Parts: sequence; C-alpha cells; structure tokens
Amino acid sequence: MSSWCWPATEIVLSASRGWLRRFLLLKLVTVLLFPHAAGLPLLAGSVFSLRALLLLRSPHISTKPSTVLLGRLALTDSLVLLHWTLRLGATLETWWTEETKIREEGWWREAVGVLCQQLLDAHHLASLLLLGLLGLEATLVSRWPVQTRRFRTSHWAQLSCSLVWTLVLLEMLYSLHSKLLQDSGPQTYFSTEQNSQSVPLGLVLLPSLPGFSACLRRTLWLGNLWLHYAVLYVRPQKRKSSFH
Repeated sequence: MSSWCWPATEIVLSASRGWLRRFLLLKLVTVLLFPHAAGLPLLAGSVFSLRALLLLRSPHISTKPSTVLLGRLALTDSLVLLHWTLRLGATLETWWTEETKIREEGWWREAVGVLCQQLLDAHHLASLLLLGLLGLEATLVSRWPVQTRRFRTSHWAQLSCSLVWTLVLLEMLYSLHSKLLQDSGPQTYFSTEQNSQSVPLGLVLLPSLPGFSACLRRTLWLGNLWLHYAVLYVRPQKRKSSFH
C-alpha cells in the first residue's frame, strides 16, 4: 500500500513545484515588465498568489528559504486586494451619497486615492525586494552551495522578510507624511520649518525621499533583472576535475 502512495505523492509534489515555478515567472513578468499600477496583471497575480499560498501550506512542501520567500511574495498581493477594496468602497460611497455631501467630504475621497496609490507603491517595493532575495538565494545555491549553506536557512529568510516589511512600512509612512505636508499649504510648511530643531531628521529626510525611492526601485529592478537572468539562462561553469 505504501509503495502505491509513494509515486502518487511524488507526482503531487512535482506538480506543486512546477506550479510554483510558473507563479514565480508570472510575478517576475508582472513586476519587471508591467507598470506597478497596471490593474489586470495585478488582479491575475492576486489570483495566482491565493493558489500559491494554498500549495505552500501543504505538508509535502519543505520549509526551505525559497519556500519562506515565496510565501511572503504571495502575501504582498494582499496590498493589491486592500487597494481594490478601498477603491470599491469609495466608488459605492459616491453612488450612495448626495452631491452636496460629496462636495463637503471631497477630502475623504482624495485621502482614499492617496492611500490606494501608496498601497500600490508599497506592493511594488516589497515585490522587488522579495524577488531580489529569491534571485540571490538561487544564485548562492547554484554557485556557492557549500560555502553559503549556513546562511541559507529558514531563520535567515524570515529575518530578511521582516526587514523587508519594516522598510516598506517606513517608506509608506514617510510618503504619506510628505504628501500631507505638501497638501497642507505653505503656511503649515513655514510653521514646521520654524520648529525644525525639534524634528530635524524628519525634515531632512522627507524632501529627499521621492528621489531616494525612485533610485532604490531602479537599482532593485536592474538587480532583479541580472540575478534572474543569470539563474534562468546562464549555467555556472563546471569546475575542472583535479584529475585533469
């Protein structure tokens, strides 16, 4: 009986791995080739992410670093679902609210729009970072498997994912703060500038944040392109045998 179950388990495991590879390829195409606000690719990726999360919860899937990173990559699409939920709620609110009330509460719809855009930006940054970690892990496995074995553990993968989400959350909070300062008008800006001694770090970082974020995303895009191209198309050279 066990001899019959073993081939079936191997078939299921092989099919799951193949599906996860296709999921990773879809995420690469979506993040690297499409604009980060493209609606249809993001929705398709969210559907595939739900399927990937179900597969990764299977007891037949090992808890390797790549599995941890794939799970966190699939969870990033929860930001996309939250984005569309807020968009749908704002649309329904405009349908059900009278025109006079809409004019009075226009700030609410504007705030929802800003938050939705920040969610897409956070999703794009998190996806770039996690894809970069997956590419780095695959590069280490293919080129230096023995030398990097002690670093390629689930513990380090979970720690890296925590650092990724911390960075994404900080970037999102700074972006929202910067947007609020821009929309508050020059009077608030000058009053904030007079009190710069109390919060010098925030005022120094906020003006330079958009440029830093754009530079970081371009660097991550190029890094992901190189890493995954090297993993998919460039095979490491075979070491010459010591007998030759």
